[in-house]
Amino acid sequence: MPQFKLYLEGKSDTRLAIYDPLTSSLTWEDSNEAVIIDQSMVPTNDRPVAAISPTAPGIKTRALRKIKIQMGFACNYSCNYCSQNNQRPESQESIRVSSDKVEVFFSEMPTWFDGGDTGDGAGVNLEFWGGETLLYWKAVLQLATLLRGRYPQMELALFTNGSMVTKEMADAASILRIHFIVSHDGPTFSEDRAKDPFDIPQQAQGLHYLFRRLSPLNLISFNATVSPKNYSVRKIRHYIADKLGVPEKEVILTYDLATPYDDQGLTYVAEASNRRKLTQGLFEDMLGLYPFDINVGMTGLHLQDFFRSVTTGRSGDVVGQKCSMDLPSSLAVDLDGNALTCQNVTEKGGHKIGEVKDLGAVRLNTAYHWSNRKECGSCPVVQICKGSCMFLTDKLWEGACNQHFIWGTAHLALALYLQTNRRLVKIEGDAIRSTDVRQLAVLEAKS
Repeated sequence: MPQFKLYLEGKSDTRLAIYDPLTSSLTWEDSNEAVIIDQSMVPTNDRPVAAISPTAPGIKTRALRKIKIQMGFACNYSCNYCSQNNQRPESQESIRVSSDKVEVFFSEMPTWFDGGDTGDGAGVNLEFWGGETLLYWKAVLQLATLLRGRYPQMELALFTNGSMVTKEMADAASILRIHFIVSHDGPTFSEDRAKDPFDIPQQAQGLHYLFRRLSPLNLISFNATVSPKNYSVRKIRHYIADKLGVPEKEVILTYDLATPYDDQGLTYVAEASNRRKLTQGLFEDMLGLYPFDINVGMTGLHLQDFFRSVTTGRSGDVVGQKCSMDLPSSLAVDLDGNALTCQNVTEKGGHKIGEVKDLGAVRLNTAYHWSNRKECGSCPVVQICKGSCMFLTDKLWEGACNQHFIWGTAHLALALYLQTNRRLVKIEGDAIRSTDVRQLAVLEAKS
């Protein structure tokens, strides 16, 4: 089992902690006492997850609790880092025919979905995805209306770049209780994506109306793609709040980490020479958020999960992928009934894993659980990172792993600092993701 020495610098001395991420054991080397003693956490009934791979594929079950519907890949943007860029040959024709497929899709849904905890959608989260999802609004509206009638307790969400919002869409979303998640990166939006919709009067008007309509109902949030050049969720949230003309505390902001799905995406991966500086910057930016507001970023949630892991001794074999799409209870499906690896891939791109009409035969044979990655088994932040993207391979996987390792290390340093008031300045181990790496400088030492 991997064990790592964590060098924690205080005001007058440096103490060593011993950490095993596969058993979540974290103790002081000199006393063998637990570093994190009490976070008011109680043991849970976590169950081992399947360590999927192409040779040991995962399955899907009718007891679905997360459903992602891929409406189509047509989009009015071409964002530099988009995970769908290399699969974009979806024509505008998909928009026209999508609504023709809704009734059949919905009528067959009970054959592959059990209806949730009580048959009315309770405990189930269903998301509508594009491309730009609002290009498929006619089909979304049709399907959401049917779903709300049969599964009134189901949580519905929709992802959009925010450029096509209308008053009618916002009004319908409030009635149908559809949570709009608007993708916006704050100050780098125009640089990486397209002209900022907040700077186009008609689009800005739609976003303002959407916010006023849905915010009182807790049905709107924003999601940023953060990267080495744009990682401050504080700045991103401030930017969005300023554009909306509302207090920052009213803006709910989550984020995803820029991950390379093609060569263009690799340009958003941090350079090795910048790793320590970026880790330091991330640490300081996240520390500036403390005490954590649940409405901005996920820093507090990530730390809570880490604290939970060490206070309950969470074993690595119960930790699934960060996206949770490796679980039998999570399904991505298109309107033709094709089961997919996830919502960001098409059946034409080699990621069709079966058809929902024969759910028992669906096999997730296009992905890898983190325990099947050579880097993850000797990684000190695997309990935080949870494996990056499960289907990437070769240089794209290497880039994704490097990117997530930096963010995971910054979170580990922050968690330890908040618990011990000490700075994580160095990690040592027999191998740190690679047999060639045995020590890693983390935060800068205080002079």
